[in-house]
Amino acid sequence: MSRQGPRRVYFVKAVRVFVSGLLSISIPFYLRALGYGLFFQGLALVAIVAGNAVSNVAVTYLDAAVGRRRLLQAFSLLMVAAGSLMAVSGAAVVILAACLVGNISSTGTEAGPFQSIEAGVLPDLAGSGMSVKVFGRYNMIGYAAAALGQLASSGAGLQGDSIAAFRAVFAGFAVAGLILFATYTGLHGVESGRATRPGLANLTSQGKRDLARLSGLFSVDAFGGVFATTYLLTIWFNSTYGLSLTAIGPVFFVATLISAASTYGAAFIAVRVGNLRTMVYTHMASNAFLILMGAAGSLVLALTFLFLRQSLSQMDVPTRQALMTEMFQKEERVQAYAVTNTLRSAGTFLASPVSAAMLGAGLVGGIPFAGGATKVAYDLMTFFAYRKRYR
Repeated sequence: MSRQGPRRVYFVKAVRVFVSGLLSISIPFYLRALGYGLFFQGLALVAIVAGNAVSNVAVTYLDAAVGRRRLLQAFSLLMVAAGSLMAVSGAAVVILAACLVGNISSTGTEAGPFQSIEAGVLPDLAGSGMSVKVFGRYNMIGYAAAALGQLASSGAGLQGDSIAAFRAVFAGFAVAGLILFATYTGLHGVESGRATRPGLANLTSQGKRDLARLSGLFSVDAFGGVFATTYLLTIWFNSTYGLSLTAIGPVFFVATLISAASTYGAAFIAVRVGNLRTMVYTHMASNAFLILMGAAGSLVLALTFLFLRQSLSQMDVPTRQALMTEMFQKEERVQAYAVTNTLRSAGTFLASPVSAAMLGAGLVGGIPFAGGATKVAYDLMTFFAYRKRYR
């Protein structure tokens, strides 16, 4: 099979996650420069999460009627609209609207509509027996691009956190949307091999049971994951240790590069011990480091635990995607990814007002503890739910 398809997907992943990595750090500082407080910064995160959830619902129910390529093109144009809005206005309603429609990722890991479709078709574009390796490459490229985007966020800090510098960043987000639109226009092999039915009608009875269970589990993980996003950890490091934008950008650049390397390495471990075990064991250890980061008490220790966490925290991403490839048939995958990502977004959405309330109440210090404890619970539930069926 031609490698053009995977390469195009890798390219758009890199472009998209670069600008998302840039925005995940820039937005909180931009809002602060405009005079908005921590509570409004939390509301912007709620809008980002809600937008991803709505878009995933659209993928689930419009896939058959509209087609995957057209959906990808439409979401790309929404990026153009969101970037353009934020580049010209700092009004609260405009900012919230842009966060809602832009399908922005608040961290290096995506749960939006682009990934739902791409993850569903990548195993077929790459060929049989390649799923965990192709997902390893896909996520490694994504995290490396996110790291560069996070490093680039320091540029606005070097300009004194000027409004003009931030708005140039948002204009770049709009340009990225145009690049995605053009690339998806030439992407072939993403449509289903047969006519699909709307919603969940393609799923077998077993597929529906697995989808319901995974959706519940992933929503718990996503709830805890809000407290470990680049967006909130940026606020945490700034509030707890006074790190400026020029310092935070390089910190997350290093952290995300570590994630990129470990994500690719997960494929080699999974071949030997299994997708489920790699996914759970590494994730649980990373969440212990997240809790220790919150209890560190010094910047040096906090950064040490952050980097240790990043060396393990994203190994579950390609292995989770590969596990779902094992679990669901070809015709089920895009809907399965869209539904589980929707429920992930729902979990994130539930946690977003909690995080906003914590920020508003001055409980910034509790962010790593809330994330680590919730995600450990998810790890245990996932392992005991599937240990007899998968390794």
